[in-house]
Amino acid sequence: MKTTVILDDFFTWLKASSKAGKKLNPFVFILVIACPFISYGQSNGTSYDKDLAPVRGNYKIFESLSPKPKSANLPIDQLKFPFDEAWADKVLSIKPVYLTNISANDFKIPAPPANSSDQTRAELNYLLNLQYNRSLEDITTSIYMSNNPESPSDVGQQMGYWTDPQKLPLTDSLMDKVEKDGDFFLWSLKFKYARVRPYIVEPKIHDLEESRASSYPSGHVTYAYIHAFIYEELAPEFKDFFIAKAYTMSRARQIIGVHYPSDCEGSRIFARQFVTMLFENEKFRRDFENVKKEWAAKKQESLNNTLGAVKM
Repeated sequence: MKTTVILDDFFTWLKASSKAGKKLNPFVFILVIACPFISYGQSNGTSYDKDLAPVRGNYKIFESLSPKPKSANLPIDQLKFPFDEAWADKVLSIKPVYLTNISANDFKIPAPPANSSDQTRAELNYLLNLQYNRSLEDITTSIYMSNNPESPSDVGQQMGYWTDPQKLPLTDSLMDKVEKDGDFFLWSLKFKYARVRPYIVEPKIHDLEESRASSYPSGHVTYAYIHAFIYEELAPEFKDFFIAKAYTMSRARQIIGVHYPSDCEGSRIFARQFVTMLFENEKFRRDFENVKKEWAAKKQESLNNTLGAVKM
């Protein structure tokens, strides 16, 4: 009976939170490059198999705490994000393009800590401290990052590979296919874990975004790292740049109160395994080689234009 009351309160709270989540609009984007805190990954011996460095910083502190429930059958540990069968059928009806022989169970990511655990309590305290100290600049930057994903052409401009917007049809096509694969497994994992958002467990957290999906793993952070791991194969000299940008997205999602640090760590682990599996796929590798040629041609074209302008 007690659990039923709490669950009823939870669904009421969820509806109220969804209505309150549209208060802020993005303003000016200020990119903050932060030092990456890199977690671990799986290794399976392929040429594209890149291990992630050991967990660092505050993530290491959180992972040192117990992820287990305080005791058995606590009502708070029964809270799950509501499952929408119609929505699940819709998003999972779009099947992977590349990883057709892979299932969600092939990804070895840690389960999120229990709601009543010491680890979750420490992460919630951390989010409350972020909330207390976040500035208007922090908020607007974080919301802008969340709402304005970069295109491959944007990334090339930021690195100086080319100076003006470029049409990259092969790259755009590859990333669209990767997104279909990524969405399928990301949603599968979200439905599997059904982790409630931080503000459900700790009402003092004021989230700044309407959340329509469960918390673990984070979609924004997953894609930030998927892109980083793919781009670093196109421009390995900028690896630190890509990883730092992905970490900045991770922090942004925590600043606006919609993700636990462990959501972001799980996303990074998932993204590394996902990209490793992509590079093990022959169809993906063929498409990727064509993308490499496209980037090389655009770089050379931009260089030729620059040198031509100098000679004139």
